Amino acid sequence: MSKQGPSRSAVQSARSSAAWTYRSGGAVVRCSGSDRIDFLHRMTTNDLTKLVPDHGIQTVIVNEKARIIDVVMVLQGNDEALMLGSQGTSTQITTWLKKYVITDNVRFADLSSQHACIEIMGPRSAEVVEGMFSIDCSKWLLGQWARIDVDGRVVTVVRMPSSCEVSYWIVAEIPTLDVFREVLTANAASIPMLDHNDCEYLRVLSGMGAYDHELSEAYNPLEAGLLHLTSFTKGCYIGQEVIARLDSYNKVKQRIMTLVAKAELHEGDVVMRDATPVGVITTVTRSCDSSTSLALAYVRGEHAVSESSIQIASDDVLIEAVQYLPPYVDISCQ
Repeated sequence: MSKQGPSRSAVQSARSSAAWTYRSGGAVVRCSGSDRIDFLHRMTTNDLTKLVPDHGIQTVIVNEKARIIDVVMVLQGNDEALMLGSQGTSTQITTWLKKYVITDNVRFADLSSQHACIEIMGPRSAEVVEGMFSIDCSKWLLGQWARIDVDGRVVTVVRMPSSCEVSYWIVAEIPTLDVFREVLTANAASIPMLDHNDCEYLRVLSGMGAYDHELSEAYNPLEAGLLHLTSFTKGCYIGQEVIARLDSYNKVKQRIMTLVAKAELHEGDVVMRDATPVGVITTVTRSCDSSTSLALAYVRGEHAVSESSIQIASDDVLIEAVQYLPPYVDISCQ
């Protein structure tokens, strides 16, 4: 965790107007073949059967124990689909999926090393995208996307889930994306760039999970707050029986909470109640004025009570904290 809080002006712009950030290393996987959507439907938690070209849907790839491999956005095209996933997950995604290809007409190509992403976020982000690409995306549904040719440079623009009301991702090969980074950098006065600390701050306050923090093979989709990406009517898929049991018998043992403490917290610190471990901290950031630690943590269900006190075991010291159901409002950034 950085001991310095986020840039107040940058995060305020993201919330009230628009801001942008550069994301590299994310999974970009092309799926081709006539069985691509049927296969992904059988390998992930959401219902992909009604997916049509120029639209996408978010879904969770889980293992046979229903533990999270990654959350991906599947973009359907006329002849192929594109999967957008988390940073550093492309190899494990493709390895896992290829393991189950037997007679299916589906092929995967990992494009991640050649591509990167610019995320433009905030209530005025559609205006920024329209100014850059001359497209009206203001009424796009979540997952709606378009492939655009700008002077011979091909970019994919897609509306994505956001920690700041609305987000659009611009995905392209890195040299192409560098051209648009220069344009945005030159307009920093009206649309500032968010650094890693700023993005983590916004993510923590919104309660969005991230790969290798809240989203990993240590947790299942129901614990991670991904019920909206999980279909209970689609039929069989890898991990389906475990998820159905967890839901039917109310066996979801923990949930993500926001923790607030005046002392410094660390990822991996243990959440305590009456000297008993009841959870673990997964992400830590700072308030805008740097006076307070803000964290996401998994807390066992019976102890995950909003606005209640809880203790954190950190460096052999017990720290008092208050837990909240996300999203959380940092009054120092108003």
